[in-house]
Amino acid sequence: MKTKILAAVLAFATNAAFAGAITNGDFASGTLNGWSANGSASVVSNSTYYFADLYAGLGANVYTTLSQSMYLQAGDVLTGSAQFFAHDYMPYDDSSYVSIGGTNLFTSSISSVGNYGTSALTTFSYTVLTSGNYVLSAGVKNSGDNSGASELQISNFAVATNVPEPASMALMGLGLLGVAALRRKSRI
Repeated sequence: MKTKILAAVLAFATNAAFAGAITNGDFASGTLNGWSANGSASVVSNSTYYFADLYAGLGANVYTTLSQSMYLQAGDVLTGSAQFFAHDYMPYDDSSYVSIGGTNLFTSSISSVGNYGTSALTTFSYTVLTSGNYVLSAGVKNSGDNSGASELQISNFAVATNVPEPASMALMGLGLLGVAALRRKSRI
């Protein structure tokens, strides 16, 4: 019985302390280490922070992409930022996205920012509902032609750990005290 209780406590503590891992989410290494790139992607600094800079140009309607696989726990919160720069005009509706596990966190296109327009620097967050493996992906593409390559900048990716609330920890402590009291009472 003592072993089962200890195993349960350790499992709970391990689960609470586990943080989803993202490699080089702030690109501060100045490289794309930890990321898989397809197309023109590099790391740039603007004196405030580093960001990954993706340019369309792989062909009409083909995304330049940057992606990373990671394991996330239910309750973890992924945050990041993105900004789209249109270097083209309508009817060539170049577009961009940032997504995780098929859920879009950021989208922008020429139709939303205007000819040669720029989106606001957008910060987003995603709360993980189910523990598992996820793919964080970003992309930008030319639409209808392969000139006037539009651009997507991404950065500041981080994962906040699923930390139990103080009330949950208090209930866990009370439960352990109750089990200890029962064990003591059964010895008497």
